[in-house]
Amino acid sequence: MEILKYIPQNIVDLIKNDIIANYNTLEEIRIRANKPIILKFTNQEKIINYKTSINEILEIMQYICENSIYSYQEQICNGYINLKGRT
Repeated sequence: MEILKYIPQNIVDLIKNDIIANYNTLEEIRIRANKPIILKFTNQEKIINYKTSINEILEIMQYICENSIYSYQEQICNGYINLKGRT
């Protein structure tokens, strides 16, 4: 569950069980400021009724970009970031 290391623990606690149960079909974790979290699986979506704060979004970005947001600028401009080991 390497993907969970990029997400603050309070959010991990909310989504971990759904991800573990459906990990092989997980396609996307959509986390946006002040919006519910959406877990997109091959054949379904699960909406988590939790609104992520801007500070949590910044924390996630720092984890994912290894504190070098500039190096991920092109992906960010395209609206997504691919994580290592997942394409």
